[in-house]
Amino acid sequence: LLLVMFNDGVEIWDCAESEVLSSIKSSKIGEVVDVDWGSSDRPVIVNESGAVHIMDVNLDTAPNPVTALSLHTPIWLPFIYNQKEMMNFKIYVQHMGWQENWDMSSPKCCTPVIWEAMLHTLKLRNKFSTLSFLERCLVTAALYGDVVEWRLWQVLAYYLDQSSPLSSAFDIVQDNTSYLNNQVQNLSVQEKCRSNYSHRQHSIHRHILLGNTDKPVQLLLEVEQDSPHFYRDCLRASLISSVSDSEYTVDSDTTYLSSKPSSTPQQSIERVAQSTIKLVATNLIANDHLLEGCQLLCLIKKAVDACRYMQNFHQYNEAIWLAKVALSKDEYYEVMKYYIDLLVNKGSRHLGILLAISLSAFDKAAEILLATKLVTIAAPLVESCIEAGKWPESGTEIKHRVFVEYAKYLVSLNNIEIALKYCEKGGEKGKQLGKSSAFVHNERDEGRCV
Repeated sequence: LLLVMFNDGVEIWDCAESEVLSSIKSSKIGEVVDVDWGSSDRPVIVNESGAVHIMDVNLDTAPNPVTALSLHTPIWLPFIYNQKEMMNFKIYVQHMGWQENWDMSSPKCCTPVIWEAMLHTLKLRNKFSTLSFLERCLVTAALYGDVVEWRLWQVLAYYLDQSSPLSSAFDIVQDNTSYLNNQVQNLSVQEKCRSNYSHRQHSIHRHILLGNTDKPVQLLLEVEQDSPHFYRDCLRASLISSVSDSEYTVDSDTTYLSSKPSSTPQQSIERVAQSTIKLVATNLIANDHLLEGCQLLCLIKKAVDACRYMQNFHQYNEAIWLAKVALSKDEYYEVMKYYIDLLVNKGSRHLGILLAISLSAFDKAAEILLATKLVTIAAPLVESCIEAGKWPESGTEIKHRVFVEYAKYLVSLNNIEIALKYCEKGGEKGKQLGKSSAFVHNERDEGRCV
């Protein structure tokens, strides 16, 4: 059989008999843009609207819209239904907890067929209603196959109660202790697989940033005598070994590290040595030897300075890696705040939101979501934080802004009852919005959604 597309339709020819078996005109199915065989007896036709018709060889049988089918068991495929109705159902599930008795009949915002398919997915409706707001958000993300949103709720759930650790797949969004443990394990695996000089240098670099000194010395002394790097690596091993012999603390009144306060000649020599190392590190960084200079800074416990240099030279991945494994909580917070702002400005807002949540800066995460017009995520995030008692007192303004914008969005879905709830939560502007003519008109003439 031969499937032929013309300007005004499609024909199927029997090549053996040289005759037309069937045909269909564009006036019946719309302008045809492409055809192909789905199987030996199933021609597939795509029209200008993007609809895909899987037909038989007679070209007279095509699938009906899902909403027109009478199925014994309703099917759950969110993205083939009306999107406005699907969003209303998502909101229905998320807000199931605040109203005790729900009317299970189809509301005006959803057709009965679609509402039946939706409710069929909630066989354990009573169990759903006992879940927390955040848990219901996880349910809806899973129901709708929204991986991005599901990851966000997973991260938020961890930083609200820290009941179960995040997997290594979340990478820099993990808490610093878990991230450090994963990096140590990864480094151990990489060392077993190293096969050349560059692999060994990578391991040395990572160990120095982690604050380990014995392993780098061991790896540096493994260099072969006929290697062009023999002399340099031996000197580096000596330097690392000598620096690690003494314990040093940061002297806040100087620009270098000092040993514990004492006037002994030996400790005065050590102070001069640390100052010299810092000067050498600065010169190396200024002359395109960033990693080597940062290694020296980490040896004298100046990791925070190393992070700043890495950021200044746009080595952001290295800076974040070092910040998570070596900095104190306050130092880490400052480095990450800078990185989050950078991500948002460059358009990588999703990672910026996750990192803001990892810092427990929930108001910052909500602000980014609102600026990105993701109010359907921002409002549940604020609600979840409030329910867990973790919303900051300084975030009242952003909370009201989120709730007001969410109320406006709900009105666009004709979801008036829940919209009015959020107007009440939206401060003075929210209350004014709830009394506006748009709300009164929708509530009187269109009816409530839920």
